Amino acid sequence: MNIVRNMTGILMTVALLGACAQQAKEDPAVTSMRAAADSQTQMLAAVNSWVAAWDSGNTDGLDAIAAASFARRAPDRNADSLDELKALIADVHKIYPDFRITNDATAAGPDGAFVHWTVTGTDSGSEAATGKPVNLTGISRYQFVEGKIASELVIFDSGELLKQLGSSAIPHVIPDQAGLTDRD
Repeated sequence: MNIVRNMTGILMTVALLGACAQQAKEDPAVTSMRAAADSQTQMLAAVNSWVAAWDSGNTDGLDAIAAASFARRAPDRNADSLDELKALIADVHKIYPDFRITNDATAAGPDGAFVHWTVTGTDSGSEAATGKPVNLTGISRYQFVEGKIASELVIFDSGELLKQLGSSAIPHVIPDQAGLTDRD
């Protein structure tokens, strides 16, 4: 008799859970929350792939996660296209052959995603290399268009970078502007 009672209780519980799940599937608020959570999960996956591309220097996967109109704004160097960003990543890996970036924290919301990161490396890959190590933290904010990264705003203490490099100008990374370089 206890077995029958236990089986009946289990069957009723399963039926109630099924009914609740069906009702939740049909509830627009639940559907909206699921869609938002899925979107945030996709954004976090994209920014994790983005950080991995920076870390490895392998930019092949960026086309799949970046919008055609991608733009980057940063203290060191802007990029007005994905091709410019790929060139920047290649340049950074030449200048800092041991370049590493770690993803310290991520967050996503309806307006985009954020990554708190730390970069390390040694300025040793050019003729004007300082040979000095850098260890810098910063934040990147990513905005998305149609599920792809459309823009990145990079924030870090450029004064701290200069201090670590013993320089008055960020070497090698800022493009020549108005005919001036950091060597002028």
